[in-house]
Amino acid sequence: MAIENLVLATTDFEKRGGLRHIGLCATSNLTPTFTAAGTADTHAVALVDSADLALFDLKQGTGSLTTSGSKENGVMMFEHTLSFYIPNCSNAHFGNLQKLLQEQIAAVVVDHNDQAFCIGMSAAFQHTTGSGSFNNQMYATMTGLEGGTGAALGDENGVTVTITCSSGELPRTVSGSVTVDLAAGTMALS
Repeated sequence: MAIENLVLATTDFEKRGGLRHIGLCATSNLTPTFTAAGTADTHAVALVDSADLALFDLKQGTGSLTTSGSKENGVMMFEHTLSFYIPNCSNAHFGNLQKLLQEQIAAVVVDHNDQAFCIGMSAAFQHTTGSGSFNNQMYATMTGLEGGTGAALGDENGVTVTITCSSGELPRTVSGSVTVDLAAGTMALS
């Protein structure tokens, strides 16, 4: 199937890269409703949270979401990698990161163009049916943590967190509203 008439607006060439906000939670805290195939927005997901997501507000240039895919035996699989830097680590930072070590994570990321994406929730290869069903084996996990205090006065102290997820599809766009509360350190979805 060929892609035809892919129209690009001039403003598409001026989009900025990088992530502005990351919201993390256990997959059990989210209820997804995947957009049905054949609709105008076929690759979106509406998410409702049972509790606010933990917010990581990022400095520009310190967070990224990358996706790579490969096809084997007729099945296309994707590996999503979310990487971000947390400066000035404190007891609260380390406590939140410690909670994520063994968690099945879903992540909602917001880029500098105000587009929200979700990883850790996949409609591909579902085992159950219904609009709220998702493949609960394709969650994200924290796979790397690297940091330190630095050696010189000019060095930053902090950690780089890496979260990865295998999925049967590209990251879905979040079709609902994403509300960031910087004072409370939370992200709400509706």
